[in-house]
Amino acid sequence: MGDFIKQDVCKQWVERDKKVIAPCQHLSYFPLAVDRAKDSTVVDTDGNEFIDFLTSASSLNLGSCNEHITAGIQEQLAKCTQYTAAYTYSPATIEYAERLCSVFPGRPAEDVRIAFGNCGSDCNDAAVKFARAYTGRRKIITFINAYHGSTYGSIALSCVTTRMASKMGPFMGDIYHFPFYGSEAPDMPAEWYVKEIQEAFDTYLPAEEVAAVIIEPVQGDGGLNLANDKFMHALYALCKKHGILFISEEVQQAFWRDGHWFGIEYFDGIVPDGVIMGKSVGASLTLGAFMARKDIMESLPAPAHLFTLGGNAIACAAGCAAFDYYQTDEFQGILKRNERVMLELLEQTMADHPNTIGFIRGVGMSRGLAVVKKSEDGSMEADTTGTFKIVYRSYELGLLMISVADNILRIQPPLNITEEELRRGFAIANQAISEYEAGEISDDVLVNQAGW
Repeated sequence: MGDFIKQDVCKQWVERDKKVIAPCQHLSYFPLAVDRAKDSTVVDTDGNEFIDFLTSASSLNLGSCNEHITAGIQEQLAKCTQYTAAYTYSPATIEYAERLCSVFPGRPAEDVRIAFGNCGSDCNDAAVKFARAYTGRRKIITFINAYHGSTYGSIALSCVTTRMASKMGPFMGDIYHFPFYGSEAPDMPAEWYVKEIQEAFDTYLPAEEVAAVIIEPVQGDGGLNLANDKFMHALYALCKKHGILFISEEVQQAFWRDGHWFGIEYFDGIVPDGVIMGKSVGASLTLGAFMARKDIMESLPAPAHLFTLGGNAIACAAGCAAFDYYQTDEFQGILKRNERVMLELLEQTMADHPNTIGFIRGVGMSRGLAVVKKSEDGSMEADTTGTFKIVYRSYELGLLMISVADNILRIQPPLNITEEELRRGFAIANQAISEYEAGEISDDVLVNQAGW
């Protein structure tokens, strides 16, 4: 362990971190202390270079220090860093709001309003506030394996690991979790996918008391799991029938990560009442936003949802710069090429390792590979140990990649990564898989396992 890569300086930083930072702030896969990063390359404090398949948890959709975003930030820095939007008005904030409202799925900009926050977590909280205020109802439906954030409200919405909730309850009440049907769900009649919700409506959960359904069209930390099309349409129809707001949680998947502005656009005919944004909405800086129908957003007075630094000028200037670049033919051409190449590489990886890679998940540039092994009865089962060994050896070989949902390799490179870097990243991942299959990765690496 450590023979592949220099770690001395990084490990010194890890030890210093332990003396001042709460352990709950790290889901650690390897002792990586970032020194600098540019585009699709990350360099640690030991000087090791990595191809970035993590993109800072999908908050760097255009990579690190993107030239367009950097220019936007520098221009705003020359004016002011920030001045609270709670008591004043910010041109950068207003300009970004105008851009975001213009791409709301299925609604004209004039029918949409936005509220900025600091991150995706507090914007999940915003969705609950506005839904309850607008409908006069209290109950909220979310889904098993959903991750919505770490504020007290968004933790209550989440249902991905008990470690998020242990020892902290009671949480915000009237939250109900139901099964999420994804890409491996059987092909059944539409009503089958919402049978648990319908049964709840018939027995203990009055539909007329439900304010909103909040759902990730692609579950991120739940395993890069694209929702089943029949499930989504049946759920949407149920919401329409009972006057329940349908809110799309896009924190990890928005801004072309899955081939659209928003993941919900993958599902024809579904027009959400609200959209929750975080991560790449800030184009590398901390920002969150909840965007919804005008009538919903006008249901709360100030200061029901405002923050001193929410919608700060620098983050919004960065967002404007990224937004404008997303609109260019140059970016759209790069994205289409990368989506095609990435799918080719995913399929080739699965073909080359049929006994280790069980299936491909996700869509666009948000993908997962399932690491599996044969069980005692001969069927394939999740291989969590193998998953970590592949992740760690990939790191040792120069690729940043993590896992989610026990055995899913999370593959989310910058959307504008060069084809050469994309192919090199997959070559490293394939080498790590091959070494695992050959029994060449020691159990000693498991001491670093402290992630999802």
